[in-house]
Amino acid sequence: NLHKFYFNIFLCLDMLNKSEIFSRLTPSLNAITKNISDPVPFRLAAVLVIIHYNDETPHIFLTKRSSKITAHANEVSLPGGSFDKADTSLADTAIRETKEEIGLNFQKSDLIGHLDVVRTMTSNFIIYPFVTLQDKTLIPHILNDEVQDIMDAPLIETLQTIDKDYIHSSFEDAYKFTYQREVIWGATARILKQLYDCLCINHK
Repeated sequence: NLHKFYFNIFLCLDMLNKSEIFSRLTPSLNAITKNISDPVPFRLAAVLVIIHYNDETPHIFLTKRSSKITAHANEVSLPGGSFDKADTSLADTAIRETKEEIGLNFQKSDLIGHLDVVRTMTSNFIIYPFVTLQDKTLIPHILNDEVQDIMDAPLIETLQTIDKDYIHSSFEDAYKFTYQREVIWGATARILKQLYDCLCINHK
């Protein structure tokens, strides 16, 4: 029946290996950004989409921001943060912030590109979502007080929770995702929507 048909599709998607995910993502990825030497007229940030394999299925790390911070408190996000003048590129920002927040150390050679930039609704940031694809299980640790929790979410299962977001945005194309009891919305949801388009919609 139809339910069984879609169940089998989703099961196959869950079993995507690293090379299959790479081939589906790369047509939508942008090249690593060049070094930043001149001032820019808006606030820049970068996050790292860390896809890694746990029990032979792709997972993604999400963080829950602390309730004690002023910007985006208690929201589910991807590891990352604001561009710093000491960073020579936004790729450096994503790598540095990831190490500072969850203790995972990556190099630029680990990045396969970045998805389309997204803009936050309230804090006026332009966010560059860089992507790394790892074929092994990674063990993160909370290293600063901006992060309340780290979630190792199954990638395809989480993407399949996609739904319209009528609460957090008035835009017709706003979406949300859910992992356990956490709702993922805003800029992070728009990044996950790009992954959904690459890994689920175009290949059903």
